[in-house]
Amino acid sequence: MKLIYSKNAVCIAKGFKAAAVASGLKKSGKLDLALLYSQSPTVACGVFTKNKFPAAPVLICRKHLKAKQTRAIVVNSGNANCFTGKEGLKAGFKTADKAASLLGLKITDVLVASTGIIGKQMDFAKINTALAGLAANLDAGGGSRLARAIMTTDTTSKEVYTTINIGSKKVTLGGCAKGAGMIAPDMATMLCFITTDASITYPALQRALKEAVESSFNLISIDGCMSTNDSVIVLANGLARNEMIRLSDSSFTKFASALKEICLALAKMVVMDAEGISKFIAISVAGAKDNAQAKKCALQIANSNLFKAAMYGENPNFGRIVAAVGASGVKVKAGLKIKCSPLKGKNIKVMVDLMVGKGKATVYTSDLTPEYVRINAEYN
Repeated sequence: MKLIYSKNAVCIAKGFKAAAVASGLKKSGKLDLALLYSQSPTVACGVFTKNKFPAAPVLICRKHLKAKQTRAIVVNSGNANCFTGKEGLKAGFKTADKAASLLGLKITDVLVASTGIIGKQMDFAKINTALAGLAANLDAGGGSRLARAIMTTDTTSKEVYTTINIGSKKVTLGGCAKGAGMIAPDMATMLCFITTDASITYPALQRALKEAVESSFNLISIDGCMSTNDSVIVLANGLARNEMIRLSDSSFTKFASALKEICLALAKMVVMDAEGISKFIAISVAGAKDNAQAKKCALQIANSNLFKAAMYGENPNFGRIVAAVGASGVKVKAGLKIKCSPLKGKNIKVMVDLMVGKGKATVYTSDLTPEYVRINAEYN
C-alpha cells in the first residue's frame, strides 16, 4: 500500500463529487463554503469532539448519523457556529434542509460541519444564496477546492489517498483535513472527511474508524486545547463492487490498516502545519506499564509549554522532560532514560524509556514559538 499525497484526494474514490465557493463568510473573500456529495447512498459514521460545548454542526451530525448513512456534507469555514444557542442549531438544520432539497435528498441524508470563530451567529443568508451554485457545480475534480475551503489558519491543504485490493477489486480511500491550532486529543480543532468506494458493513466501518482515530488524531497535540467542532467523518458508497467487508473477514484487517494510514498521514500533516511551527516533534515513550500509560506520559510532555519552548530555543534541557514525566502520574523508575535527536533542523525525535514494562506510544507535537502567540493574540 502506497500513500499518495495528491490534490483532489477526497474525490478520487468512485462516485464522489465536490464544489466550493467564496460565500462571504470569510472577510478575506477566500473559499469558505463547500459541498461533498456521493452519487449513491453511503454507509457513514463519525467521531466527534468530547468537549462539553459541542458546536451546533456536531449536534446535527450526531443526530443524522443515527441513520448510519448519508449522501452529502455541507462544510464552512470562517464561523464555528458554536455557543450560538437555538439560532445556531436552526441555521445548521436550515443548511442541511436546503442542501437536501437541492439534491433531492432527505434532510437526514445531509451532514453539516463548521470551523472558525466561536460565539458568532451564523449568517445563513450567505449560505442559502450560495448553496444552489454549489449543488449545480459538483464535480469529480472538486476535492481540492473543498480542501482549501475548510482552511482557517492553515497555510496549506492536507490531502492524501491510497488504493488496496479487496479480492479482485481495487478499493480507494481518500481524505482531506484542516487544522493548525487548538489541537489536542479527543480531538483537535480539526475537520476531516474520508471517502471510500468500498463495500463495507456499518459495524466494520465504525470499528475501523474508531481504531484509526485512536492511533492518529488522538495522538497529536499542538497546544493542548480541545476544540468544540472536531469531526472525523467517513463515507463508504460501495461502488468498487468488492465483496462486502465484515468484521470477521480478513479483508477487514486490510481495510482498517489502510484507513489508519490515511488518518495518521493527515494527522501528521496537521502538526506539520501547526501555527507558528519551527519544529515537528515525535515523542516516543517506551517501557511503560501499558500503552495507555505510555500515551498519557507522551502527551504530558507534548503539552508542556516549558518543553515546547526549549525545543524552539534548541535547548537540550532534559529537566523539562523529567518534570513532565513526573507530573503525568504514570509509574516510572528512578533510572529514567531520555534520548533526543539533534535539535537543529525541523524534525526532532524524543525517546523516553520508563523502564517499567512493555507499554509504548508515539505522540506528535510542535514547538511553542512567538509566531504562535502572535497568531492567537490577533485571531478574531
